[in-house]
Amino acid sequence: MPLRHAAQEGRRAWRNARALKKRFDAFVRELAFWGGWAGIGLCLLCGLLWLLPESSWDGVLGLRAGSLPVYTVLALALAALAGWRFVNAGQDRITRRVGRNVGRVAFVALPLACLAIGWFLEPVSRWTGFEPPSHPFWIVVRWYPPVAALVCAAVFLAWKSRPRRNVLWDRGLWYALLLLPYALLFATLELGLHVDWFEAQHRETVRSLGSHAIILQLLLAYFVGGD
Repeated sequence: MPLRHAAQEGRRAWRNARALKKRFDAFVRELAFWGGWAGIGLCLLCGLLWLLPESSWDGVLGLRAGSLPVYTVLALALAALAGWRFVNAGQDRITRRVGRNVGRVAFVALPLACLAIGWFLEPVSRWTGFEPPSHPFWIVVRWYPPVAALVCAAVFLAWKSRPRRNVLWDRGLWYALLLLPYALLFATLELGLHVDWFEAQHRETVRSLGSHAIILQLLLAYFVGGD
């Protein structure tokens, strides 16, 4: 009887954990929706400020011309939340097509495994004898997560561009533009693409935020990737 009671308690705890995860996922997606659209609006505002003479808006509503790089990076980080939702929508479509179990392996288990292996690069390389970074094993560990995200983004754009039989180029272009902030951050933080302008603004933002920069870094790591 104690064994049956323990099994019941285990199942109850598992159901509670799954319900908690669903509520957390729903909260994150709602946050990403509103934050993403707010970020897109702020990106447009920052673009306008870059075009205007600093003297015409410096000090208005507490804005400071010297902090424009910080405003821009924070706006891009918020706008990237919209792209994160798009990538998740593409992942959901793939999961419905291949099945939930395959989806969990492809989009949860394997990326987490790659992340964990990357943390323990030296002991894993000694244990396996696989020499990083050129060995195929390490190539898969490094590139599987970003490639999976790119595939999900491509599936989302293909779906929006061709919801039925006809290709809607204007609709596809619209969603591609909304995806741009995420794509910029993903390319620089995850793929290692060097964009001098963004890297300079990012360094300035981290310097200006001081100890609070860790919050920005954690959010970027969760929603976009990178170190």
